[in-house]
Amino acid sequence: MADFSHFTGNKSKNTRHETGESESCKQYRELFENASDCIYAINIEGNFLAVNNSVVTALKCDSTQEVLESSMSKWMTSESLEKAKKFIQEVITEKDYYDKSVEIEIIRKDGEHVWFEHKARPIKDRNNVIIGLHGIGRDITEKIRLEQELKESEAKYRKLFENANDGIYAHDTEGYFTSVNKMVLEILGETEEKKVVGAHFSRWLTPDSLKIALEALKKAVSYEITNASLNLEIIRPNNEHRWIEINAWVIKDGNRVTGINGIARDVTERLELEEKLKASEALYKDLFENADDAMYTHDLKGNILSMNNIGMKLLGVTEEEIIGSNISKWVTPESYKIFEDRVRKIFLNQPLEELVVMEVINKKGEHKWGEARTRLLKDGNKIIGTHGIMRDITEKMMLEKKLKISEEKYRDLFENAQDGMYVLDNKRNFLKMNHFGLQTLGCTEEEVIGTNISKWITPDSMKIVDERRKKRLSGELLDQADVLEIVTKNGERRWIEIKTREIKEGDRTIEIHGIARDITQNRLLKQELKKSNKQQKLLCYLIQGTRGGKTRALILKHLADGSFNANQLATALKMDYKTIRHHLDVLIKNGIIGKGNNGHSDLYFISNNIEMTLNDFGPASIRNR
Repeated sequence: MADFSHFTGNKSKNTRHETGESESCKQYRELFENASDCIYAINIEGNFLAVNNSVVTALKCDSTQEVLESSMSKWMTSESLEKAKKFIQEVITEKDYYDKSVEIEIIRKDGEHVWFEHKARPIKDRNNVIIGLHGIGRDITEKIRLEQELKESEAKYRKLFENANDGIYAHDTEGYFTSVNKMVLEILGETEEKKVVGAHFSRWLTPDSLKIALEALKKAVSYEITNASLNLEIIRPNNEHRWIEINAWVIKDGNRVTGINGIARDVTERLELEEKLKASEALYKDLFENADDAMYTHDLKGNILSMNNIGMKLLGVTEEEIIGSNISKWVTPESYKIFEDRVRKIFLNQPLEELVVMEVINKKGEHKWGEARTRLLKDGNKIIGTHGIMRDITEKMMLEKKLKISEEKYRDLFENAQDGMYVLDNKRNFLKMNHFGLQTLGCTEEEVIGTNISKWITPDSMKIVDERRKKRLSGELLDQADVLEIVTKNGERRWIEIKTREIKEGDRTIEIHGIARDITQNRLLKQELKKSNKQQKLLCYLIQGTRGGKTRALILKHLADGSFNANQLATALKMDYKTIRHHLDVLIKNGIIGKGNNGHSDLYFISNNIEMTLNDFGPASIRNR
């Protein structure tokens, strides 16, 4: 565990200058424990050796010890575990591991699934043997959720914090290295720190690059420049030539330049943070100034005490304009109320929310959104202010706003559609149904949601649904509409025409969206039309296509004016009673007329279902018979 003692705070009995470094180590541990991203170390077997508070929070564990007693495999899905093993192998075996990252699905202690993006670098012992990994994880659950819901392949979350494997070093004003990290050794092709520390950087630079580096160092020492960005060519011990891009800045003790700090562009930005944890207080200050998230401190009255470059850039101000100004000048009234509430809780010794969202107003009047993570600043036991790290989430908020607008439009269309609209889960239970659909079934939302579709359709229609499901599972395209017979709450049967589409997550169907159009009236009209055509043909046959048609026509014409018995019809038509009875029986048999009784005799009348057909057939045709 000696290689990880800087995480846990363990002290070595042989460490020199122990008293002078204790305060610095304390600050590094605080920065490590309060970093917004998850920082951890594992051994080759995947067991945790060191973790910061963000890891404990991300896994929703009760303590750091609970995580340290576990393996990474405990917190991953099986698929993600395989991805993690492959990723670790690539980091261990490939030189360009600093370009690699992996997205891992984590299972928290409470069973919740979240996604993290991880990057890592190997940890080697003094014999250059890989004994574990340093890793950084960033929660990307929200990013993935928004991208999926908006379905915009081009609209991806801006990376909130990009990592690059960088070499970090310091040298004095003459160019002699005073400290280097392991990545610097790898960049220079060296294996032992003692071969680099104390050596002049000229040992690895080509003549042209040495001239450039010495000129930049001369300007830095003489106060002509305070930082520089250079492209330099180095020569490794095996004579391999490589190019590195460096960013360097001066170290000052008061007004005196004491040396140079630098970053060689081969390691991640997060690795810079890890190295800063092991470096001096001057390195922490440089990290503060060069971080990609806004960092600041303010007192309990809200007066800003310090702010890094990215924070001032976000507000569009200079250091003179921001230091000493009150936070109320840079946030909306609503966000200032959040600040006042946090100060009140501090004085009442109440717990503070881990994250707060603030709406910021920059110098130009532009509104931006930031997600702030804070910790208290203390002078002994006295709280004197707050240190905060704010991440720009303006793009995220805009995406959420667009999503909300999109959802409102969809909801309005869904609820006000003139067709029934519904959503089923993969077991065909109703998840949603619009107003028109509920109205068709004659139900309330509570009576439908959660029920199975089989409750509302006939057995024959359920067979159609099952057949459609089989075709869908076999990969067959289902563009055509199906007609189903439904049973409403009051037992009424109606006919609907449905069209559906699947909603998938990967290869798995998670929902089925459907549109149902009530075609009951159309279906009934078609049936009536079919029936009417059949009756018209029958009537035509009985009147025009058979013997006795003229007599039947006269009977129907007479019955069109009212109900009569056989004697009345025989008298009115001046025909034989038996003849009239014969034709009446023919008409009754074919459903053209009906028969009732008034208590004295049978009365004959035209059937209700034949009146319209008789009218369509036309009185002229009856008269002409």
